Amino acid sequence: MGYGDVYPITVGGRIFTFFILMIGLGFISVPTGLFAAALSKAREHDSDKVST
Repeated sequence: MGYGDVYPITVGGRIFTFFILMIGLGFISVPTGLFAAALSKAREHDSDKVST
C-alpha cells in the first residue's frame, strides 16, 4: 500500500475531500504568507536603519 491507494469514489466523498483539502491548505498557506510578509517588512525596516 503506497501513496494514492485510498481515495474517495463517491461524489459526496470527493466534495468532502475537496473542502478538507482547502481548509488544510488555508491552515498552512495563510500563516506562512503572514509570516513571510512580516519577515520582509522587518528586513526592509532593518535595511533602512543601516543605510541612514
